[in-house]
Amino acid sequence: MSGQRKSKTFGGTSLPLESIIHEGFEIKSLEHGNTGLVLYKYPSKMYNWEGCWTSDLENAKTGVDKYLQHTKNKKTSK
Repeated sequence: MSGQRKSKTFGGTSLPLESIIHEGFEIKSLEHGNTGLVLYKYPSKMYNWEGCWTSDLENAKTGVDKYLQHTKNKKTSK
C-alpha cells in the first residue's frame, strides 16, 4: 500500500454566471474552475449547431447570429 500515489485535484469548481441575451437567444456563461476564464456557450455551425464553449463573447454572438439566420432560412424554405 505504501507504493500507491494519491491523486491531486487541481483548480476549483466552475461557477455559473448570469446568462447574456443576444437577439432573443440565451448565451450561457460560466467561470472555469481551473483557468479562471469566463466561457460562453453558443451554437456552432462546425458541429451541426451543437453547443460549444468559447472565451470570446463576440465569437459567441456571431455564432448566435449565424444560427438564427440558419433557422430563419429553414422556416422560409418549407
